[in-house]
Amino acid sequence: MRKNLGKLLALLLAAMMLALPLSSCGKEEGGASSAQPASSAAGPKTEVRLATLKGPTGIGMTYLLEKAEAKTALNDYSYVIANAPDEISARLVAGEYDIAAVPTNLAATLYNASNGKVKLLNLNTLGVLYVLEKGDSIKSLADLSGKTIYVSGQAATPEYVLDYLLEANGVEDVDIEFVADHAALATMATSGKADICMLPEPNVTAVVTQDKDIRVALNMTDEWNKTVEKKGLGGSVLSMGCVVVRTEFAEKNPDAVKNFMTEYKESVEKVNADVDGAAQLCERFEIVPKAAIAKQAIPRCNIVYIDGEQMKTQVENFYKVLFDANPKSVGGKLPDANFYY
Repeated sequence: MRKNLGKLLALLLAAMMLALPLSSCGKEEGGASSAQPASSAAGPKTEVRLATLKGPTGIGMTYLLEKAEAKTALNDYSYVIANAPDEISARLVAGEYDIAAVPTNLAATLYNASNGKVKLLNLNTLGVLYVLEKGDSIKSLADLSGKTIYVSGQAATPEYVLDYLLEANGVEDVDIEFVADHAALATMATSGKADICMLPEPNVTAVVTQDKDIRVALNMTDEWNKTVEKKGLGGSVLSMGCVVVRTEFAEKNPDAVKNFMTEYKESVEKVNADVDGAAQLCERFEIVPKAAIAKQAIPRCNIVYIDGEQMKTQVENFYKVLFDANPKSVGGKLPDANFYY
């Protein structure tokens, strides 16, 4: 009996020794898979407080917001959808939000003003600005000379982009009248109080849909590309919107940030692949007032996901153009290398 027991113990020990390397190999293979999201392992989800803006800057986040509501996202997200950047900026720096979609120039300004309390995660919106005209006299930037143009976005990217393009192309004697917000300017355009104006999508679609006599006169992305090419500044992309993260949050929660970037990229890809579905979500989350408007506007909103070195190269050149035209547009100085996540 004792002899048989000894044999049994020996067999069990041998089985255990064989199982150990197999188990170790399995763990090593799983841990080395970069395709797996950071929170695939069991455990509580990290709470992440998101903030985004209505309009193009927020469109790329719609499918992520849907997952957040359904509690199927990798992180535990709460979110705020704001009307204007100033509703986000101070609260982000104060630590009330963790990740936010904001205008690209504001990201640099916040970084400089807060001594590095935010970092740039990715670009999410390229050119969305268009000059609209009730008439047929504006064919080029030069045609704005001697005229009045109404603009929303004072002290933000729209103002700085327009100023740069006018100056760089030698267009003088333009009377620029600023309006409080995009919606107010859209109303002025359709009511006949602003015959020439510059607006972003989706307000552009809303205006030309409502008044067939108003047309898109200039695509400011095209004007930007022509101008920087002429000035020898190729590689500078008109970058209107981006996503930033609080530096302290990123340092303490790298896996949560990785998960966000993974899911945000997926959301952007779905927006561009399923415009109909994205348009419905835009209306549901009040990012765009009506799905019908969002459906027409999204293809012209240049919703993207660009991170890493490509992001850094493109936005550095963009910031340099803005800085050279007006240093306050990026907070008085160009962001240093620590700005880029």
